[in-house]
Amino acid sequence: MDKDVPALYDAAMKEHGFRAVDEPTYDLVSVKKDEGFVATATTALQPELKLTKTTGFTSQCVTPEVTDKEIDNVLEHRRQASAELVPHKGPAVKGNVVHMDFEGLLDGVAFKGGTAKDQSVQLGSGRMIPGFEDGILGHKAGDEFEINVTFPQNYPNKELAGKPVVFKIKLHDVCVRQLPALNSDFAKKMGKETMEEYRAFVKQQLFDGRHGGALNHAKDMILGQLADAAEGEIPSILVENAYQQQMQVIQQQLQMQRMSLDRYLSQIHQTRENFTANVHAAAEKNTRARMALLQVAQQENLVPTDEEMTAKMQERADKLKKPLEEIMAKSNVESIRRNEAIRRAADWVIEHSTIEEK
Repeated sequence: MDKDVPALYDAAMKEHGFRAVDEPTYDLVSVKKDEGFVATATTALQPELKLTKTTGFTSQCVTPEVTDKEIDNVLEHRRQASAELVPHKGPAVKGNVVHMDFEGLLDGVAFKGGTAKDQSVQLGSGRMIPGFEDGILGHKAGDEFEINVTFPQNYPNKELAGKPVVFKIKLHDVCVRQLPALNSDFAKKMGKETMEEYRAFVKQQLFDGRHGGALNHAKDMILGQLADAAEGEIPSILVENAYQQQMQVIQQQLQMQRMSLDRYLSQIHQTRENFTANVHAAAEKNTRARMALLQVAQQENLVPTDEEMTAKMQERADKLKKPLEEIMAKSNVESIRRNEAIRRAADWVIEHSTIEEK
């Protein structure tokens, strides 16, 4: 079945002139020794939309102004990043950076992960377990001493959680973070002659970043207008797939922030029903835009040819240093062709529309 059905499916699609826009699912209906097998293939076909408009859309690219305070914040951040560590002979205080060797002992025996050489720590950063950094305060470079701390009850290593331990410390140096002055020397270090030039450079950097985001938003608005101008039904499976993919992306982003969906919804004051309805509506509009763009690509001869696809796959094969035949066999060439056609059509629609700069 794995060998014969896909080939039969491809032949049937060509025979009937069907255009699939999703991957087929196969089901084996029956198998008879003398008659062979009966199987079905189910896939979403490209809808025939009525495009009431494909050009002449308008949107605004609104780029927020960059303020002096924002420039100052960037300069201070880069100034902090350029700080130099200068050793001093006084006792360690919060904010100092120290370099040290340490060995952790549990019941007089060194434990795994408790030993380090030439470790750098900024005191007061909270990077180490509670009590460790405070135990270094007041000591000077060259001191050797012990500190007694207790691992937190919720420490990931259960063998150490809640246990009192002793750390033997050898302090190599105590350093002060010396910040550079925001003057011409700092500007030259950053590649400019004067601070006025460097401020202007930072302002342009901030503006370019904001302008890029604003321009992408304006382009999305144009494609949204194209979706609104596309009348007709969209295969529900495509909308559902887009919805599930977007919900998965949202869940992954929340997991990276160690936040549950319910907690996030409470912060933005939305119910789960309203939130999922909005995501589903966005998925439907995005899918409608993609299907409209695919139709535009076909109307404007923007769909990649077989020769162009072969060249594209050859580039991929060269990059991966594998034979073209292997790459072609492992790739969904038609899906790649559709995505490229949609990308070209998006560029075409935007080029034939107007974006007003604000």
